[in-house]
Amino acid sequence: MYSSYEAAHTIGDWHTEQDSCAALDAILGELGLWRVYREVGGLLIQPRGVQNQLSVRIDRVLIPTARLLEMGWRHGAIGIEVKRSGEKIGPPIAQAMDYLRSVWQLPSVKVMLDWVFIWPMCPQSGTVESILAQQRIGSACATKWNKLLLSCGNNILRVSWDGTVEIGAGTNGRKVGSR
Repeated sequence: MYSSYEAAHTIGDWHTEQDSCAALDAILGELGLWRVYREVGGLLIQPRGVQNQLSVRIDRVLIPTARLLEMGWRHGAIGIEVKRSGEKIGPPIAQAMDYLRSVWQLPSVKVMLDWVFIWPMCPQSGTVESILAQQRIGSACATKWNKLLLSCGNNILRVSWDGTVEIGAGTNGRKVGSR
């Protein structure tokens, strides 16, 4: 489905991060499924022993609307880290790991994210997919079949070009300790 290059790099035709953000924002605005907060600041509340920078910033925090909740959304608040096309996926995956251990300051409330997705990253497979699934880090992309696909081991959300919305179970990353 995807080449090894596409699996290891962000996909699409966006030469700048601003172009990539604009494409994502257009899709999110058209769907109207979330309240979208841009460039949200936060605080890393569970740093690793060698991390000394505690402030963080994520490109988008999405809070589900009543409409999305009525459709069956049970995945809470999500974050999206946006990159331009052709970037290696390792650094944004590391960012996403930090973002899941952070608290985000919205205008009137602080939130923790249930998922972080990387835009525009194709769905992963194999070992990388398994590791990301346990961390609740997924891919966000548009495809020739889907206006928006949020995926992590299975589909979290799929919006087809005809407007059909499918919400997946997203049971990944719930186990603790020994497996």
